[in-house]
Amino acid sequence: MQTGNIGIAGEFRCVVTKEDGTIKADTGYQKNLILNQGLDFFGGGKGTSINVSCAIGSGNSAPAITQTGLDAFIAIASSTGITSSSAYTNTGDNLYRTWQQRIYRFTGLNNVNISEVGLVSTGTTSTNYYLTTRALIKDSSGSPTSISVKTGETLDVYYKIHKVIDTTDKSFAVNVLDGNGSDVPYNIIARPVNIGGGAQGFLASSHVHMSTYAEYGGTTVSSGELTNNTSVYPSGQLSPMNKAVQEFSYVIGSYKKSFSLNLTLNEGSGNIRTMTIPASMAAFQLRFGSLLNNSPIVKTSNDTLGIPFEISWGRYEGVL
Repeated sequence: MQTGNIGIAGEFRCVVTKEDGTIKADTGYQKNLILNQGLDFFGGGKGTSINVSCAIGSGNSAPAITQTGLDAFIAIASSTGITSSSAYTNTGDNLYRTWQQRIYRFTGLNNVNISEVGLVSTGTTSTNYYLTTRALIKDSSGSPTSISVKTGETLDVYYKIHKVIDTTDKSFAVNVLDGNGSDVPYNIIARPVNIGGGAQGFLASSHVHMSTYAEYGGTTVSSGELTNNTSVYPSGQLSPMNKAVQEFSYVIGSYKKSFSLNLTLNEGSGNIRTMTIPASMAAFQLRFGSLLNNSPIVKTSNDTLGIPFEISWGRYEGVL
């Protein structure tokens, strides 16, 4: 079963400062393109953050989602500062927007022209970096341009990665295989939760994994009903806290990660109405109700239960 809609977007700002501290150029914030490699990053295996470093170059080809590097690499720099926002403002569009910004400082650039920028999750040289985003620098009219950095001047790139989550409930049906080999149809409601919750894990840069924050109980099942979007766990938890979740290998180009909560004979027994999934990409609750009479899943100590689920993501191209 899949969870709701999660979108990733980015924007950057380039500021050139003279030796005397005055601002020579400021591009303002401009949107970039999340590359296919950038979406694949969230599947894991390409570093722990999509924005560990920033690369700059002098190329001018139109950004394409299939690109794997800058046209003409010049330099790479790691971040010097991190700010973020996980606050929720209800704007009436049912979207939760969160972001993380890092600053990348380039010094020692001697009379170069910069026209392209991109984020890097792993690698430190021109031959081994993993590019996750790319953009051309544009002028005030929206046309590609370049900015010059003279000897002694400093280039700071401010780069934001945004995560946008659809807060509305999603409903779909699945078949649950009972102990007698029969399929029982259930309606599933998926609801994003912990909206605005900060540390729980709505981090914009992290690859997808299950949350292990100490103040949260991990993936679990409960007898209680769905809570509101700002809560995390329903009442009546049935499975152990911080229950381990099986993780399946990511398939390149799929932009989804598969997991399974596997309950043994002595775990999670009772009337399972809800399941909570606190992941780094987003946190969700799932509600189970049979199509026949809206009853929950009933598990006894004579049963094992496996609940597979997927977390999927893509590009967000709307208003930030």
